[in-house]
Amino acid sequence: MIRLILAGERPQSWNKHWAGTHWTKRKKERDRVHMLVRSEIDPDNAVIFNSPVEITINVWFKSRPLDVFNIVTKPYVDALIGWYIVDDSPDHVPVTHTGSFIDKRRPRMEIEIKPVSGAPF
Repeated sequence: MIRLILAGERPQSWNKHWAGTHWTKRKKERDRVHMLVRSEIDPDNAVIFNSPVEITINVWFKSRPLDVFNIVTKPYVDALIGWYIVDDSPDHVPVTHTGSFIDKRRPRMEIEIKPVSGAPF
């Protein structure tokens, strides 16, 4: 299992992401997320999983947590491509989980990648 911890990260909500946001601003956010995730990856120890994985993204908000279905997770998963996953297709990532919690002292995002257990592959 791999766990990346992004301290202080507050992901965008889908409401904000699609509320008339110009594509250049969405690209800027995607690029920021990719750099943030990749800053937590040790390139000397990053190995691409050779079997399907499940990815869990849990976010601990300082306040005003987003509902679990409103958390934009795709840019974070995309940032793992080429480091831990081949791509984000269902062949490689058939399962994802998202959690939304409060931690006033240590807001963060945690990304876990692990082989899918018990899947019919």
